[in-house]
Amino acid sequence: MDRFIGRSRELDALNEWHSSDKFEFVVVYGRRRVGKTALLEEFIKGKNHLFVSARRVKGDANLRLLREAVNDGFDVDSGNMSLDALLGEIGKQSGERLVLVIDEFPYFAESDEGLMSALQVFIDRKAQFSKLFLVLCGSSMGFMKRQVLGAESPLYGRRTREMFLKPMDYLEAACFLDGRTAFEKACVYGAVGGVPTYLKKFSGKRDIFKTMAEEFFDDGLTLFSEPESLIMQELKDPRSYNAVIEAMASGKARLSEISDSSGIPRPDASRHLADLVDLGHVEKIEPFNEENGRRTLYFLSDNLFRFRYYIAINMRKRIAGSTPDRTAKNIEKEMPEYMGKAFEDICDQFVRRIGYPITGRWWGSASVGKAMEIDVIGAVAEGGRRIGLFGECKFTNREADMTALDSLLMSADCVKGFDVKDYAVFSKSGFTEALELRAEAENVALITLDDLYDPNFVAQMRSWRIEP
Repeated sequence: MDRFIGRSRELDALNEWHSSDKFEFVVVYGRRRVGKTALLEEFIKGKNHLFVSARRVKGDANLRLLREAVNDGFDVDSGNMSLDALLGEIGKQSGERLVLVIDEFPYFAESDEGLMSALQVFIDRKAQFSKLFLVLCGSSMGFMKRQVLGAESPLYGRRTREMFLKPMDYLEAACFLDGRTAFEKACVYGAVGGVPTYLKKFSGKRDIFKTMAEEFFDDGLTLFSEPESLIMQELKDPRSYNAVIEAMASGKARLSEISDSSGIPRPDASRHLADLVDLGHVEKIEPFNEENGRRTLYFLSDNLFRFRYYIAINMRKRIAGSTPDRTAKNIEKEMPEYMGKAFEDICDQFVRRIGYPITGRWWGSASVGKAMEIDVIGAVAEGGRRIGLFGECKFTNREADMTALDSLLMSADCVKGFDVKDYAVFSKSGFTEALELRAEAENVALITLDDLYDPNFVAQMRSWRIEP
């Protein structure tokens, strides 16, 4: 059996909710393979529980699974009990704390049209007066948001807690990659993000780039086909959405550019982007401290999508070699250029981890018309002051030099609204001696890739503040 990794905050939250010892109705949702089932299985260990994993079937097969769970859990003969009778039996057993998990709830609801209404009646008449801890879990994001949490749902307003389970951040994802170098961990995260099922493919000692070559350049394997499968699961007209995604993978970031490149009319492209943002595959951003909507950009926030569409599709002719080994070498050679955005994401997450809860990016131009950009900005309020951390991110094979800091300082001067400004330069390949001397004199943090993956360093940086 695989050992459970990470998700300490989510487990703590579930256990805290469970300790209330009153009726709780918890909705857990998130994309496929993000680890919802593993989290709930870990949560129920040692607790009085029923666990039903619904299947995509027709007829009363899922009802039979619920009967079996009741039989095993309560040592009763559920026979041919109806759904209402089964829920009633569960209610009888909930005088003491009982956890009922229905995993893949959308499958059950699709196979039994009366399920939602039956649950509504059960909650209103019996469960809310019990100690039942009810968990409905699902991977169909649209269904869970509309049919369970939405205003039109029979269950609307009855949930007491909800958990949107996101992919793990870079440092938690690294726990799946014991023995790997910081460079390897970063590249794997850049290729597949923080989804446990994908990360497990890179555990062990096998060359990570050979795994990428096989998974993304063999059309029959999971990782290459996964993005389209996710789109087909959630959205109609997947070809239009694929066109929008391919436009972003080719570097288009403004709505007008994405519309022109994809051939999708602007109103439709805008709607598609909103859907992709809602599903977590795309991020919509504006320059930090600006919310006027005039400089909105869109980026692929899902690393699996970004890698698949950029490396495995857009760059396929350039990267695909005559052998898997040659393809692996080509992928490794391409990674420094590809990893720019992924490395910025890693640095953004690091900034959050060390105590700056609000993060973003900034771009603009100086009065002389020179384009300027800040890769990551973190903000925190302390002692009546707003403190900002401004970071420059370099994932190149060269040491970061004085120009990196000069550019950062010049750009940071254009960002208003901070009482104190801290500075950091992040670099995959280290720093020149001149930059190290200057950074020490000016209290600028220089952070290497190894530092980012060192939990002790992360912990030390939580207390880091640079005085003005």
